[in-house]
Amino acid sequence: MKLESGVRVVHKTHGVGEICGIETQNYGGGPQDYYLLRILSSGLVVKFPKNVKSTVVRNLATEEDILEIYNTLRGPARIYSMVWNRRKKEFNEKIKSGSLLEIAEVIRDLSSRKSIKDLSFGEKEMLER
Repeated sequence: MKLESGVRVVHKTHGVGEICGIETQNYGGGPQDYYLLRILSSGLVVKFPKNVKSTVVRNLATEEDILEIYNTLRGPARIYSMVWNRRKKEFNEKIKSGSLLEIAEVIRDLSSRKSIKDLSFGEKEMLER
């Protein structure tokens, strides 16, 4: 992923933003370069180190990505035999990964489970989130 001024990316926590520059700051004993990302929905400017960009931001979804997500949502749900706290841990890991495909799997699996039986409070909360 090549980041430069004007490039739009999705921040893991804040959503879609545009790179608006690079700033060098001294934290922890030495100079470090930080990307400046202006979040489009709020105008908030977020700084993140250049060396961790792959864990903080991702590219915008392509048309092919969107089609793959729709196919995942339409596909068969995975059947889980494990107890809720293990499913919750697995679902949370998928959500935190930032992968749209893995998030789609969580939505598909919880929605399918909801059509079979009532979801627990935690499952309902996760599906809404």
